Amino acid sequence: MEALIIKPANDEEAALLKSLVKKMKVKYTVISDEEKQDYGLALAMLAAKNSKPVSEASIMKKLNK
Repeated sequence: MEALIIKPANDEEAALLKSLVKKMKVKYTVISDEEKQDYGLALAMLAAKNSKPVSEASIMKKLNK
């Protein structure tokens, strides 16, 4: 099943959304900023895993520009 990630603009919106999902009897989880960063890192690692290998020389060439 799909999941939604919603980032409320402020604490008031967060409280409203929590109240709404409780009334709907929908399961939800609040995640920390660190957990969001971990998820982003995992996505970046998956993208890198699926890309072609790059030589050290080509990396150094790009860094020296």
